[in-house]
Amino acid sequence: MAAFNDYLKSLREQKALDIGTVAKRIGVHRHTQSNYEGHRDPPIDYLVDFAEVVGVPFTEILKKRLDDSKANEEAAKKAISSLNAVNSTDNKVSDNSLKYKTSSELLQVKLGELSHTAVPMDATVYIDTCNKNVAPDAMYGFLNPMTGCYFAAKLALNETQLRLVFDNAKRKDAEFNIEGGSTESHYILKTLGLLGRVIKAELIF
Repeated sequence: MAAFNDYLKSLREQKALDIGTVAKRIGVHRHTQSNYEGHRDPPIDYLVDFAEVVGVPFTEILKKRLDDSKANEEAAKKAISSLNAVNSTDNKVSDNSLKYKTSSELLQVKLGELSHTAVPMDATVYIDTCNKNVAPDAMYGFLNPMTGCYFAAKLALNETQLRLVFDNAKRKDAEFNIEGGSTESHYILKTLGLLGRVIKAELIF
């Protein structure tokens, strides 16, 4: 496990980030961040956020974690092989209209929950997970932590309220009162499963 902890530390240092900065961006205590770089096994949700902060593909971090795991060697090889297959599939999808080096920079998911009226169920959406800034009329992708399904909605944010906008007669908008400013809104969006801004959506038959 120590090798993986050292790996996390090296990724942070390569980005010239201190422990406090990374902890604040992810939403953990600086002592927790220090423990994850020392001896403690970090959970998946932390690793997802950490990968975004240091700008490393999540699959690469998972492969490193498998290398340092106690899993059966053959099972670990199969798991790494499946992760490589995912990367290979992502790189085959391209859209020249998007200003991205490769489509692997976009998360591709299929919506499994009622979403904004502009995006039908079963649509495939492409999400920029690096763009979580709330902008007017922008569509955002979410992963419902309770069901494990994806959905899309617009966001409305002001100093006192965060609103999840569906504009859908079959699904009510969700409203949250904010007293703690941007820090509280960040935690609310994290709890809601905010993935990032939707770049495009399409129906695949």
